[in-house]
Amino acid sequence: MKQVSKAAADISSRKIQTVQSMVIENDSLSLTLYDNGEIDGDTVSILLNGKVIMPMQGLTAKGITKTIYLTPEMGDSISLIMYAENLGSIPPNTGLLIVYDGNVRHEIRFSGDLQKNSAIILKRKKLH
Repeated sequence: MKQVSKAAADISSRKIQTVQSMVIENDSLSLTLYDNGEIDGDTVSILLNGKVIMPMQGLTAKGITKTIYLTPEMGDSISLIMYAENLGSIPPNTGLLIVYDGNVRHEIRFSGDLQKNSAIILKRKKLH
């Protein structure tokens, strides 16, 4: 039997701190993840509405990019959670997430530790 990844294993026991809410217009977003500050071995997992979409990412100065596609079933308020898998050599675990919504660029700095995760709320723009 294949070993199941333990990404975000303790998600239910950690507090979630919302660091930013943003209005988005597109159904596809590009996420790029960097270490924020000194490169010290931070590892994070990214969850979209509770589902791991980027497991165990080692943060560096070179960005890790993923495109996500938002479906109507996800609702109008979508949660992105940065889960610290470790603290690197300089706690806390810090990162920079760049979200591209079409031509609009959002920069979000986040930090987490073994008690707290950072969350971003994506709110769909209402069409009139």
